[in-house]
Amino acid sequence: MDSLRILNCYSTCATNTKFEFLVQHHRHKSPLWLSQRRVCQRMDRVSLYGRSPRILSGISSVETREEEKKRKNKRGSSPGCEMVRLYIRLDHQVAFGEHVSVVGSAKEFGLWKKHKSMNWTENGWVCDVEVKGDQIVEYKFVIVSTDKSMVWEGGDNRVLKLPKEGAFEMVCCWNMTKEAADLLPSGSEEYGEKVGNDASNGSRRSEEVMSPFVDQWQGKAVTFMRSNEHRDRERERQWNTSGLDRLALKLVESDRSARSWWRKLEVVRELVVSTLEGGHRLEALIYSAIYLKWINTGQVPCFEDGGHHRPNRHAEISRLIFRELERILSRKDTSPQEILVIRKIHPCLPSFKAEFTASVPLTRIRDIAHRGDIPHDLKVVIRETLGELILMQQEIKHTIQNKLHRNAGPEDLVATQTMLARITKNQGEYSEAFVGQFKIFHYELKDFFNAGSLAEQLEAIRESFNEERLSSLSLFLECKKASVQIVSLEFEVGEKILFQERITKALDHLEDMHNCLKSDQMRLLLETVQSLNGLREVIVRGLESGLRNDAPDAAIAMRQKWRLCEIGLEDYAFVLLSSLNDKTVGKAIAQNNAMCRINV
Repeated sequence: MDSLRILNCYSTCATNTKFEFLVQHHRHKSPLWLSQRRVCQRMDRVSLYGRSPRILSGISSVETREEEKKRKNKRGSSPGCEMVRLYIRLDHQVAFGEHVSVVGSAKEFGLWKKHKSMNWTENGWVCDVEVKGDQIVEYKFVIVSTDKSMVWEGGDNRVLKLPKEGAFEMVCCWNMTKEAADLLPSGSEEYGEKVGNDASNGSRRSEEVMSPFVDQWQGKAVTFMRSNEHRDRERERQWNTSGLDRLALKLVESDRSARSWWRKLEVVRELVVSTLEGGHRLEALIYSAIYLKWINTGQVPCFEDGGHHRPNRHAEISRLIFRELERILSRKDTSPQEILVIRKIHPCLPSFKAEFTASVPLTRIRDIAHRGDIPHDLKVVIRETLGELILMQQEIKHTIQNKLHRNAGPEDLVATQTMLARITKNQGEYSEAFVGQFKIFHYELKDFFNAGSLAEQLEAIRESFNEERLSSLSLFLECKKASVQIVSLEFEVGEKILFQERITKALDHLEDMHNCLKSDQMRLLLETVQSLNGLREVIVRGLESGLRNDAPDAAIAMRQKWRLCEIGLEDYAFVLLSSLNDKTVGKAIAQNNAMCRINV
């Protein structure tokens, strides 16, 4: 009976968070990481991976089993009635209290009327469906809230051409309705690898592709184009100015006319500069930090505005904002609150290194889009979606190259990473030279958005270190690498929660505080913290001198890299020390509180 009760395990609470001038979409009304953790995960392991038949009744008998066997034999013997069993997983998490359903044109999918609920797991939402084979099925995923309101994924209906019979598994991504579904044979190693890659970052392909910047993306899914398709996608946007005044009102009204990313950066620059000498400087910094964060995560989308502005325009505006922020940091009247907020703004600004302020930056993608070693009949790969042949080379040209050189935006990094995942999915399928060049471009684009990992950012400033500084950098990187092998300490900007979970799981094996301090693992962790503090002290001393008015552009660009590394090191240390504190001091406090309650 427990197996039957878990079919209805959804929470009755929901979280509603309303933001001004945010895209009005239910999907964004609460953080995505507040997902349900229910016992239906146990059911999923049985139905999806164990391949056990679905529970039809709480009572079993020889008669019912025989009848079921006869029905199956009768169904299998009828011509034209072969069945296909699908194990579906949606790689998406929703807000607490919400759940996901699937609905479609087939009877088993509810005939567009009745939704088929899916079960929650840490890797996404899953269900298994047995449907008549050799037919075309249209379907979509729906997020259902506790108040019965529904959010349908965007785009056209998903279309699936079913084989005549067999058991297959498929993984889908929210809003990516145009992507062709890959039906993998049930129990195949390829599917297992795909699930494993989604569950952790340990695979080779994940290490090559994943970026913390993209992991935080909450905007619309990437749509690859074969031509310059300009559509008005702002119809769903709303600018609610009720109850706003002063700087908040100015920001919302400015965003209304700032379609593209470079114009939104200009809005931030004007907001910061206009309040340098006024009494609303802290307020302006707070609004700027929130606004830039929403832009970088796609919650405030960027669109093309009809102009033609290469990424060097964005880099130049970023340099102006950075200079103003550094001036505020060097002022004597700057408050600790202002310093804290400024540290939140820096990671949201693009890089303005010399290669990005050049008149024609990021030209590698142009060469990639016109390579001659891509087979003409495939153009890297020819994919069939809704009966149309999509040429990947045209997708690279129109979705990434042309878009990047007209109106660059955070969505370009998302598109590039998605494309990289496609061309590295099957090793050896495409030219090594082509894949290698695309990986280099992906790294360059991450550098432009300052979206690299902490290790990548530290390597970027290595050339500016003298021998003494290099020894501190090398020591920290060695300790970090060794500690990763013990407790999976790989931490990148934006991965605080995942990092803390890994530390917690690793330290769960240590019995008490005394044993922790004696263990080699704890010693190595403490050495990592000490080497981190030493490296951070070196970087802070280099930043203490301030920014001169006549500083050359190259020096300003390197200062930005130093600033980002110092902030990244602080983030790394904070989460690590918090986790260690929970497992040492926290445990002692808990034991002490328990003894106090006993004595009382």
